[in-house]
Amino acid sequence: MISRKIRKAASAPAATSAPQQRRKVIGAIAGLAVAATLTGMAVPAAAQSQGPHGAASAHARPHHLSPRQVSSAFYASYNGDLAAGFDRYISKDLVLHGFDGPAKREDWVQADLAIKAGITDYKMTVQDQIVEGDKAVTRWSFGGVHTGTIFGIPASGHEVHLSGISIDRVKHGQIVEHWSEGNFDRFLNELRGGTPANTVHRSTE
Repeated sequence: MISRKIRKAASAPAATSAPQQRRKVIGAIAGLAVAATLTGMAVPAAAQSQGPHGAASAHARPHHLSPRQVSSAFYASYNGDLAAGFDRYISKDLVLHGFDGPAKREDWVQADLAIKAGITDYKMTVQDQIVEGDKAVTRWSFGGVHTGTIFGIPASGHEVHLSGISIDRVKHGQIVEHWSEGNFDRFLNELRGGTPANTVHRSTE
């Protein structure tokens, strides 16, 4: 997840030193779930078995889903209806941990939707998932071709990738707390492609 501050970092002028830019970018990122997604893992069978409509029945009885089922279903939504995934599995009272302190749920939602909309052949994959108690740890990556404006950065036509690790705490069938870390500097550099930093305009907030 990426907060609005990253959009400012993405449009920073070339005169800003590399260490300063890096600190701004890292300080602005609030767990991606950007970062974060699952191709080979569908909505868990246990969730599907709760009714004839699979994920829909899971939504009807969210309290019966385990932390693994909730986190797996959420990351699977990155390869489907992501907006519905946020609405169904991410609590409205989410506690979101950014690298520079608390961040807002809505910033995460809007940032991840913008990333997906700006990437053609978007594909998210979960490599590992470990669950202990009410927390699920997910190692994820995504990639595709940058064909739309993301964080004010025009389409570069380049293939871009982001990988990271997220931790989600689940309660009553929803994610109520989220942490993430990822290779965001590299992702922003790939988004820019050959575009000079001072030509990148800031996106509408």
